[in-house]
Amino acid sequence: MPNSLKQLLQWLGPLRGLLALGALATLVLRPAPHTAAVYKGWEMVPTVLVPTLTPMIFMVLLLDAIMGAVLLASRPRERRHYRAVIAIDLTLAAVLALWWWPFFAALGR
Repeated sequence: MPNSLKQLLQWLGPLRGLLALGALATLVLRPAPHTAAVYKGWEMVPTVLVPTLTPMIFMVLLLDAIMGAVLLASRPRERRHYRAVIAIDLTLAAVLALWWWPFFAALGR
C-alpha cells in the first residue's frame, strides 16, 4: 500500500483518483437540508450541480467496485490491489450515502 497521497493516486490510477476526489468534493460541498436552490452565479454549484452529481458519483463508485470484483476474480496476481480498490470504493460510497442522507430525506418533506 502506498505511503503518501501522491503514491495512492498513482496506485489507484487517474480515473479512480478523479472519482475519489469527486466523491470527496461532493462531501465538502453539500448544502444544508432545506437550502433553497439558486439558479445563477457560483451559488448554483452547491445548491444545484453538486446534489445532481452526487447520485451519479455514488453509482459509479458501486460500478467500479463491481468491476474491481470482476478483475479480482480474473487476475489472481493483483488480488491485493483490487481488494483495496473495492474497499476504497465501498467506503466512499457508504460515507457519501450517510453524509447526504439528511439532505435527500429533507427533499421528500
